[in-house]
Amino acid sequence: MKWYKLIVPAAVGATVGAYVGKKIKEQWIVPEVALKHVKELFKQDGPISGSWILMEKEVYEKDGQEHIAYQGGISRTVDGQTQHYKFYIDASTGQLLDSYMI
Repeated sequence: MKWYKLIVPAAVGATVGAYVGKKIKEQWIVPEVALKHVKELFKQDGPISGSWILMEKEVYEKDGQEHIAYQGGISRTVDGQTQHYKFYIDASTGQLLDSYMI
């Protein structure tokens, strides 16, 4: 048996194992799931007329701590007036970090 017949599969297995391990460690919430979670929170105060979320994660600082977060927005109509809100949601935990009217 030639040595490369044993070394090559072992190297490939180690590389794939390291890649899969890294991906499992970095489990992020999918942006659509994060948006659905925020919409459920906002629906408690009334109907929503529109929503959006950016698919790219970004660094968001709150209370001196940096979070990897998604940015998005919610629109709702209250007394015939459209109100727009911007929000940031933690990409790893799904926790709403901040929301404010714009």
